[in-house]
Amino acid sequence: MAKSNSSAQHSDGLLQSSDVSDETVSHVGKAVAHILKLRQTLEENMAAARTEEERQSIAEQVETAAVTAIGDQGLSIDEYNQVIASARDDAELEERVLMACRAA
Repeated sequence: MAKSNSSAQHSDGLLQSSDVSDETVSHVGKAVAHILKLRQTLEENMAAARTEEERQSIAEQVETAAVTAIGDQGLSIDEYNQVIASARDDAELEERVLMACRAA
């Protein structure tokens, strides 16, 4: 299970690549890969939905599945979001997450 490394947080709340273990990056990458597949399904199903209620139901199902995908990797939503936010500002971490996603 991935461990939160709160002592490694910087004043802006973001992590640097060296703060995030390979195991955590692997888990985040797998979750991202699953969520990207869910997103593609969402877009396809939204195009086929006829009513706003159907679209809302589809969106809720996909959101629930995304939360499950993150949890299945042993991550909390906060851990996942922190790594993703940090990767936006750290090219090395971003590359590690992308490589893990491609390997998933």
